[in-house]
Amino acid sequence: MAKSPITINDLARELNVAPSTVSRALNNSPKISDLTKQKIVKKAAELGYNLNMVASSLSRSRTNTIGVVIPFLNNFFYSEVVNGIEELAFNKGYRILIAQTRNSFDKEKEILRTMSATRVDGIIACLTTETTNTDHLKILSANDIPLVLFDRVRFDFPCRKVIIDNYSAMQQSVAHLARSGYKKIAHLGGPITCNISSEHAKAFKETLKREGLPLLTQFHLSTDLTEEDIMEAIKIWLTSRLKPDAIITATSYAALVVSKLIKEQKLSIPEDIALSSLTSEPALQFVEPQITSVALPGRDTGKTSMDYLLNEIEHKEQKSDTTIKPYQLIIRNSSFRNK
Repeated sequence: MAKSPITINDLARELNVAPSTVSRALNNSPKISDLTKQKIVKKAAELGYNLNMVASSLSRSRTNTIGVVIPFLNNFFYSEVVNGIEELAFNKGYRILIAQTRNSFDKEKEILRTMSATRVDGIIACLTTETTNTDHLKILSANDIPLVLFDRVRFDFPCRKVIIDNYSAMQQSVAHLARSGYKKIAHLGGPITCNISSEHAKAFKETLKREGLPLLTQFHLSTDLTEEDIMEAIKIWLTSRLKPDAIITATSYAALVVSKLIKEQKLSIPEDIALSSLTSEPALQFVEPQITSVALPGRDTGKTSMDYLLNEIEHKEQKSDTTIKPYQLIIRNSSFRNK
């Protein structure tokens, strides 16, 4: 005869505690001490107890699970955002379920459908560069799953948003190069359909004008920011008669590729061409010369996004406002020279 599966009531009897205590401990509730959690988890493992998340979600109004959707797992900014989300989530007794879209709109749609079907309590997401409409987000509203968007967002969808001050980041980057004596500044941007790229493009044009510098159309390119696109754009710039004397890249990865290509052309940074990135990661400090970059508040963005989501989940606080996070321009040796 088949043995009956171990239940929460069985664990409670073994440990001489209330079933509610066992349930909270297994769901990592902050109301239960770490010592009690350890005892309960250890006994559950000994007896072969298996927490069935699907059954659990059907018997409760919540699963204590948060979906986190990001473009790439190996991106420094996004990993810092996840750290901020996870820190607050853990303290509040929530698990996080992370999925990466690899900037594919189709994958983004499938991930959101899956998370909705598995009854996550809420979702924090950064949209892909391919995302140009919000129809696929409506499934979340239909299932009463709150959503917080960060970094790459769509302003036509009613939810809370946490973004970086992208306009000012570009504005300050251009102004720094102009005041360091550079006259022919180029911008290697991302897809113009992305809200961040369009803000960067607007700030680039307006700041050049403000600084009294020319906007040369060939020095303002929108790309997919793949290695192939970056190399194609930079090789055109570096082999033309009129070369830029400074380049601002949309990402740290692009800055590293550009740095390599400049050196391969036997040009010097920053004497021949200055280099600056609109994002930052530790690798920029370990190349020669170190690359000027915009430090983005990843961890703080994650914490704020999670805090907003918790307010919606636990207090039904529904808002559609946008929070703008500050940045820091870190000036390094790649972007200034003697005039």
